[in-house]
Amino acid sequence: MLIGLRGNVSRRIEGEINSAFANYGPFTSTHEGLGVLMEEMKELVDAIHANDLESVCDESIQIAAVAYRLAGSCEDPYPEFRKRSTGR
Repeated sequence: MLIGLRGNVSRRIEGEINSAFANYGPFTSTHEGLGVLMEEMKELVDAIHANDLESVCDESIQIAAVAYRLAGSCEDPYPEFRKRSTGR
């Protein structure tokens, strides 16, 4: 469980992380991670403007999962991720 988060929130984030990894694999670069994060951010902004609390929660969970995946990719990059993200 992620520290400091209520159980259901941390379980949902973990579920999103696992589902995204199973469906899409690891990020290929920081730019890919940024693209996914920005897409989710736009969806969050739209949900907030629509006053759709359920969607705000869902999009927040997805943003947390994307950020967690991206941080994990940076912390332990595989060679192609490092090359595409740093040029070396």
